[in-house]
Amino acid sequence: MFPVKKLVTLCSIVLVLSALNFGVASAQEPQIGAQNGLTWNGLNIGTHAETVTRKTFYVDGLYNMSVFWAQHAQLVENSVNYNDAFIGMNVGQIRNGLDSFYVDTRNLYVPIIDAILIVRLQNAGIRQSKVKQVVREFRAATINGIDPAEENKIWKAALPLLE
Repeated sequence: MFPVKKLVTLCSIVLVLSALNFGVASAQEPQIGAQNGLTWNGLNIGTHAETVTRKTFYVDGLYNMSVFWAQHAQLVENSVNYNDAFIGMNVGQIRNGLDSFYVDTRNLYVPIIDAILIVRLQNAGIRQSKVKQVVREFRAATINGIDPAEENKIWKAALPLLE
């Protein structure tokens, strides 16, 4: 028969190793708002129909999150309304626009919410040169991770283009 003390020690070791493994796995997950082209392209799993469905639900979830965030952002001075990126577009337009945007590997680190603003600028018929400028600014702001202050500044400059 296995001694109880050794069994408890063995169970403790297994629990600690499991916790460490969980910690490593969860540390690899991007922060909220840090989902980018790598996250988007990671949704390409299974058949084409499965990928389209997964991406459609993802965009729908982002929209719902932006509505919630818009309500919260009203409480914070000088914050942009991410909900503005979704106005006038349907889920299919956003999904297809993100697919096109992230084909360019230079865009992979631009957060998805920022990419949706780019897609909206493109769909609104904003001059190509102006859209490219905004893309360059987002790339620069996210090259070493997300700089929220710079990201907010780019949004504030881009949103008036849509008025």
